[in-house]
Amino acid sequence: MLVDTCNSVDLLYLSTFDKLRLPRSLIKPLHTVLTGFTGHTIQAVGEVTLDFTVGEGTKISTIRAHFTVVDLEDSSYNELIGRPILTTLHAIVSLVHLKMKFPTQVA
Repeated sequence: MLVDTCNSVDLLYLSTFDKLRLPRSLIKPLHTVLTGFTGHTIQAVGEVTLDFTVGEGTKISTIRAHFTVVDLEDSSYNELIGRPILTTLHAIVSLVHLKMKFPTQVA
């Protein structure tokens, strides 16, 4: 997972979606073109809403997240987390410490 505080969408790669063994019928059509910082553009495959859990042990947070699904094979990551998920999680990202903090529900 790559956390990108400058990205305005949350991306899920199609290969990652397939590894989750979810039916592709969950992917809703989305007719949009995404432009990266290099200027290259790609067509989105669609959009999917999934439960997204971060944390470990009893310190976790789960939200419903809307991912834009893209078909890119050359990525080192499974997904890209941008501002929408970070905002919903109320997350604070420290690039210096390579850490992300967010409130959790303690059982």
